[in-house]
Amino acid sequence: MASRSLWLLACLGPAAAVAHVLYLMPERFVAAPGAVVEIRFENGDDFPEGSTPVRVERLRNLRLISASGEVPLENVVAGNERTTARVRLPGAGTAIVTAETLPHFIELAPEKFRAYLEHEHLTAVLAWRERAGEAGKPGRELYSKYVKALIHGGRPDETWKRTVGFIVEFIPDADPFALRPGDELPVRLLFRGAPAADVAVQLAWLDHGAGRIAVVGRTDAEGRLRVPLHAAGPHRLHAIVMERCGRPEKADWESFWASLTFEVPAGR
Repeated sequence: MASRSLWLLACLGPAAAVAHVLYLMPERFVAAPGAVVEIRFENGDDFPEGSTPVRVERLRNLRLISASGEVPLENVVAGNERTTARVRLPGAGTAIVTAETLPHFIELAPEKFRAYLEHEHLTAVLAWRERAGEAGKPGRELYSKYVKALIHGGRPDETWKRTVGFIVEFIPDADPFALRPGDELPVRLLFRGAPAADVAVQLAWLDHGAGRIAVVGRTDAEGRLRVPLHAAGPHRLHAIVMERCGRPEKADWESFWASLTFEVPAGR
C-alpha cells in the first residue's frame, strides 16, 4: 500500500511557474434536482482559486453525466479572471461534471523541466533522462488535462463510481459525500483504462479557510490509494502520468493530467 504520510509542499520554487492544475469548482457541491449550478474552471497551483484563465477554444467534452444521461454545459464564458459555465441538474442523484483540453506543446529549459518533474514527483522520468543522457536537454512536452467534479443532487446513488472514458481519471471507490473528516477516501487512478501504478497523488483542501496542498502517497500496483480527509469542505485530487511521446517530431514527452474535485460534508 502506498504511504499515507503527508509531505507538505512548501517553497515550490521555479516549478510553480509551470505547474498549472486545471480543476472544476462548482459554486456549490450539493444542489437540489433541477437547480442551475455555475461551474468555475480554475487553472493554477493554488486552491480553491486558480491564477490563470482557461482558453475556451482548448476545452472539449464539457458535459454533466448523471443517472438520467448526459447534458452539455451551457453559457461557457471566458472572463478576465476565469472561465465559467452553467448546467442544470437533470434529476436527483450524484452528477459528474467533465472537461478536457486539447494537447498543447511546451518547451522548457533543462533546469526548469527538472524543477517541474521534481515538483510533480515524476521520478521515473527524471531517472530515465539521467540514464539516457538527456538531463541537460530542454524538455519538449505535449500535455493535456482531464478534469472531473462531483455534485450531490439531493439523494445518494452510485454515479460517483462511473468512468467517463478519459485517458486518465480518478475513480472513487466510496461515495465522498457519505464520508466525514477523519475518514479515508479510497480511489483508483486509471490510465488508458488500466491501473496507473506508482503515480504521485496530490490532495488540496481548506484548513480554516486557507488552501493546503500535500502529496498523500503513490498509487499501488492496482492504481489504488487511500486519501486521508482532514477537514470538511471542497477537496481536489491531482496526478500526472507522463510517457515518451509517440510522435517524436512533435515532442519528446507527453503528459496526461487528472483532477477530481468533491466536497466532504461536516459532521454526521
